[in-house]
Amino acid sequence: MAKTTPRRKLALDNPEEVLNLVQRLLERVKPYAKWLGLAGVVIAVGLGAWGINARIQASREEKAAAALSLVTPKVDLKVPAIAAAQDLEKFVQEYAGTPAAREAQLLRANLLYRLQLFNEAAKAYESLLDGRDPGWDTLVNESLSYCYEGLGNFKKAAQVLKPVAEQISDPLKSEVLRRLAMLYEQAKEPKEAAVYWRKLLEQPPDVALAPYFQEKLAAAEAGSQK
Repeated sequence: MAKTTPRRKLALDNPEEVLNLVQRLLERVKPYAKWLGLAGVVIAVGLGAWGINARIQASREEKAAAALSLVTPKVDLKVPAIAAAQDLEKFVQEYAGTPAAREAQLLRANLLYRLQLFNEAAKAYESLLDGRDPGWDTLVNESLSYCYEGLGNFKKAAQVLKPVAEQISDPLKSEVLRRLAMLYEQAKEPKEAAVYWRKLLEQPPDVALAPYFQEKLAAAEAGSQK
């Protein structure tokens, strides 16, 4: 701790000198008082606005979750799927940006796929890709690949499914690799198809399917040489 010098001790013992010191400090600060006050007001208003927005957002999310619980039974029961999809679309627009809206959009995309409205379903799935959660994007991309397959765009379906094969692990990996091989085969790209038939043979062996994979690989390799 700093040692109190005799001069400092004398100043502290003299109230008049202390008062003069305070006045001198105030005189130095006075030219900036207006700006300091304004800065304080801005900070206070900013904090107040942030608090209000946070409460509004929390209230909106609670309301969205409650509203979704009313819409979901319509999806699960006897309401026509097309009507349920329309209700979900309205919900997504009304509560955009909330977790409930994201869940509703996934339900809507699934319904559109079941209705074989593959183009609309693809758009709905694409809107769910945000790059923030790799696991979520993997799920959405797999669903999206089925939409492109339904549209007959086998090459696009395979391109969308490729990242899924890199992220997913056994026991589902073999199924994704098989789909990739079949999609490239349907896209008439035997060279790419051969890559995935080969990968399937490199997976833990399935005695029953190995001859089939070998036959497919041979056909793909032969096709790629034409």
